[in-house]
Amino acid sequence: MNARTILFEKHVLAKARMVDFGGWDMPVQYDGIIAEHNRVRTHVGMFDTCHMDAFLIKGDLNPIVSQDLKTLAVGACRYGFLLNEEAGILDDQICYRLGESEWMMVVNASTAPADFAWVSQRIEAQDLRSTQSKIDVQGPDALAEVTRILGLDLSDLKRFRWKRFSNCLVSRTGYTGEDGVEIYATHEAIATFWDKLLANGVLPCGLGARDTLRLEAGLPLYGHEFDLTKSPAEANVMRYASKAESFIGKDALLERAKNLKEQLVAFKLEGRQSARNGQVVKQGDSVIGVVTSGSYCPTIAAAVGFAYVDPRHTVLGSTFSIDNGRALLAATVVESPFYRKK
Repeated sequence: MNARTILFEKHVLAKARMVDFGGWDMPVQYDGIIAEHNRVRTHVGMFDTCHMDAFLIKGDLNPIVSQDLKTLAVGACRYGFLLNEEAGILDDQICYRLGESEWMMVVNASTAPADFAWVSQRIEAQDLRSTQSKIDVQGPDALAEVTRILGLDLSDLKRFRWKRFSNCLVSRTGYTGEDGVEIYATHEAIATFWDKLLANGVLPCGLGARDTLRLEAGLPLYGHEFDLTKSPAEANVMRYASKAESFIGKDALLERAKNLKEQLVAFKLEGRQSARNGQVVKQGDSVIGVVTSGSYCPTIAAAVGFAYVDPRHTVLGSTFSIDNGRALLAATVVESPFYRKK
């Protein structure tokens, strides 16, 4: 039986279509992926992200993660990686600085058990799964709606900063390419927040819209763009692993960066037909790579995606074909993100 979040019954009552996602029963859509996608881009929507996990960590975390935590202020958070000794990506994560040597690390659902085992072998850590849940409220009106409905004053909250209230922690972060917040609180408080937001017009969105939103915004997904066989060098995200201090996997990462055999690129297709994860990339009759993500994205009205390809084909404007089993789709390497918030 799959795990269920504190909001599971609410999704069922709302007639959401539920799917298995990393061992969790999660809503993929409510009233339609495009409708949910569009309301986040134009107004506000909310997501159940209780399946994600967080660890409370005490001590010197800097040698364990790829991002620079020495320069991170209390009240801020920063994105980075957990790498193994070979520089393979165990997970991507966000670290929140709660105090001088106290942190909250937020990790992906499917990797959380392995992440916790790895982290807790190296530093004092507590898994917050049993006491804490999380929802995301995203869109250009997200801060205003959270302030109006939940009574949380977010007027001074900057991007990648967090603020603690009596019953929750709110950070100005998200996974959609829009403005918004992530709210961490007890399971009971999260259920109450969800009900209040819903009663006051903030509608829920599922994993389908979350995927098209993150893809438009050029945001990678663990299990697609990232896994143990990839490093930040191949994934083209060395900017999140470039600190001067040593960290686990750094030496191997620098070596891999010198000898790239593949690299992640963003591509755009000529028509509306989408590429899908696992489809092969071809140059003539030769296979030069594989698609990791692809979808038609409504805001930009284009089919786009990510693929790992031979480094010789990563230059902007390069063209190749994607074999979907029925036809060869013409693709061009373009800049990411595909969508930028105005």
